[in-house]
Amino acid sequence: MKKTVSTVLVVILLLVGTYFGYEYVTEPKIVDGVMSKKLDDKGKPLEVTTTFAPEDSVYFSAKRNRFWINKAKVVWYKGEIAPENRFLVEEKVSVNKGKYFLAKLTVPEGLEEGHYGVTIYVKGSKIIETKAEFNVK
Repeated sequence: MKKTVSTVLVVILLLVGTYFGYEYVTEPKIVDGVMSKKLDDKGKPLEVTTTFAPEDSVYFSAKRNRFWINKAKVVWYKGEIAPENRFLVEEKVSVNKGKYFLAKLTVPEGLEEGHYGVTIYVKGSKIIETKAEFNVK
């Protein structure tokens, strides 16, 4: 009886461990992509919004969800998020002190009014980890 209970417990523990291990590996590695107008001193987003004026600085921040992910690629879009609408690709975005990936969109003459989007990828991957959309009015 003891041997059977021990065997069943071991099998249950293995199944639970496998399930959580699978979830950990397959879940997004970068999460919580937000747009903001300001950052704190560690690089965390402040004044989270989806509406900007043409002269505003636009920050995209996304939190890393795995400690080993340190590099990412950020892609900016004018219009809907689609390959033909890409206008800026930042290949070497690193995690900051606040454990966020951060990209700043600035255009010296100001952004055109319209709808924009941004996506983030783990460096070397083609899978979008998270995205955000915003408007310039």
